[in-house]
Amino acid sequence: MAAFTASDVVHPIDESARRNLEAMNGLQRAITLFHRNYSERLVRNSQLAESLRLSPGQLPEIYRMLPPICETFGIPEPELYLTMGPVNAFTIGTTRTSITLFSELLEHMSMDEIETVLAHECGHILCQHMLYHSMAQVLQLAVDVGGVARIPFASAILQVVAGPLQIALETWSRKSELSADRAAAAYMGSPDAITRVMFRFAGIRHDSKLTHSVEAFAAQALEYEALRESRWDRFLQWQVGQASTHPLLAVRVREIHNWSATPAFARLVETAAEIRTAFRCGRCGHRAQPHWHHCQNCGNSLSVPAVRPDTAAARAVEMEPHGHV
Repeated sequence: MAAFTASDVVHPIDESARRNLEAMNGLQRAITLFHRNYSERLVRNSQLAESLRLSPGQLPEIYRMLPPICETFGIPEPELYLTMGPVNAFTIGTTRTSITLFSELLEHMSMDEIETVLAHECGHILCQHMLYHSMAQVLQLAVDVGGVARIPFASAILQVVAGPLQIALETWSRKSELSADRAAAAYMGSPDAITRVMFRFAGIRHDSKLTHSVEAFAAQALEYEALRESRWDRFLQWQVGQASTHPLLAVRVREIHNWSATPAFARLVETAAEIRTAFRCGRCGHRAQPHWHHCQNCGNSLSVPAVRPDTAAARAVEMEPHGHV
């Protein structure tokens, strides 16, 4: 049984932005065009050809983090891929969902931070973001690869998703990240790991010896918001926001720390802990029983006892030479 529901973690400004988006003229036509032109099969063919699909036999140190998250969120398990790229990840697809991790993310983050990123991406699935999220991903991908000419079906969507509707979609997409942050923090049991992920996105590697302060980072959000007293600064902030696909990092840190002090957060942490600490196969991450000789999901020999998630990091260190590309 799922520990979380979407209503447990959806951020109020995500909910508000979604209502605004769904009230926009032309949205239904854009959705129709998206379904008509977007091919999940094409995307999957590209992933299978160009990316590494993770499984119990392929980077199990990372793959095994996924099943407990999906069990906690009550979602079908998405396919998980690794591809060359910067410190980032994305989730795409409405009927066949997949998560893609970029290679530099593995180099810059610790194992529990990678687990947090996976929980964040699964949080989008939990919150039923995937239709609008995939539309936004397609449009962003068209920009990233140098225009719609490289992605034929993006051109048809852009004919409708333009002007105010495009702004509303991009605005909602940024704000939806706050809900996914909540899902990840509650799953991990504290705001610590998601906060460290924000530091990684800001440029501090997990093995950095430099002194850094969560409190000072969160205080930047207060200073940033204080600038809104000036009309010109409000305009500059709007421009900064339009250029970003995610909320500002300092704002995300402040928001998740505020929410983590609530009784609602504490209840979710307690509920999730029961699933996270269950005995699991050390190869595929699915539940196992201490008396089993083999995992009933992947067939892995359990002569080495099944592991709890809190010991998985230590096991990962032993297997580290096989866990990097």
